[in-house]
Formats: sequence, C-alpha cells, structure tokens
Amino acid sequence: MSIRTTLAALIVVALPLVAAPSAFADPYEGHSGGGLHNATVSLGLALGDPSAFDLKLWTGQGSGFDFGVGFRRFTKRVGIYAEYELGLADFWIGHSVWSVFYLGLGGAISLHDGKDELSVALIIPIGINFRFKVPFEIFLEARPGVDLVGNGDRFGIGGQLGIRLIF
Repeated sequence: MSIRTTLAALIVVALPLVAAPSAFADPYEGHSGGGLHNATVSLGLALGDPSAFDLKLWTGQGSGFDFGVGFRRFTKRVGIYAEYELGLADFWIGHSVWSVFYLGLGGAISLHDGKDELSVALIIPIGINFRFKVPFEIFLEARPGVDLVGNGDRFGIGGQLGIRLIF
C-alpha cells in the first residue's frame, strides 16, 4: 500500500469529524415528546451495501456521527464507513414516532479478503430515521459515492435498511 493511498484513506475517514459544524451542540429541545430526541448513542444492524454493525453518536438537533463495519455487496469485501449526518428536517408521526430527514458527508474504505485491493470512497448519505418511544429506531439510507482510490467503479450507489437500539 502506497503512502498516497494510506493518506487518502485517513483523510476520507477523518472528513466527517472535520465537516461537522454543530457536532457538539446541545440536544434538540424543540418539541415535547418524552425525550425521544435526547439519546446520545444508538447501536444496531443494517442490511444492504454494506451489511454492517452500525453505531450512531447523536450530537443534537437530529444530527450525529454514524460508523459501521461490515461486508460490501455480499462478498468477501470488508467495508468500514464514517459519516456526519446533518438533520435537515424533523417531524412527528402521531405522538410516538420522531422522524428526521438527513443529508451527510463521509468516507468509506473497503478491503478484499485475500487480495491487496484497497478502495477509498467519498460518500453522501441521504436518509430518514424513525425513532419510537420504545428504545429502538429504524433507518433507511441511500449512499451515492465516488471512488477516490482503488480499482472499483468510479461512481456507485449503496444503501441500507437498519435497526438500532437506543442507549
């Protein structure tokens, strides 16, 4: 692996941390609803590309950092992603489901098992999150991206449907 590839990988993974304008804002307090939007950590599973273990660190106002480790395209390709998701609009469905539409910026790294193939991509997650009064949430996300390093497609679209427990 060259120094250029390693540097590109580090930049792409660190990008969400630098790009977060309100990363440590106070939790959203704009609506009564039993503290549905005040949780700080969610952990779960996502199916899609990649199918992954998913961790979200909420920073307030429907925004947060999302990290995952899993398998890409149901192959032996291991994928790691890091994103900052900015909550653009939130709304309530009845009195028990808080929903957030978000847009983000992040990076993804994938490595093929048994081969020396590294891929580094810039990704733009677009999705919606549904948080219930019981301690779990469901999310649906599309993830267009551009490969910066690697032999993969230059442009691709991934996506996930997932569930996370709220802590």
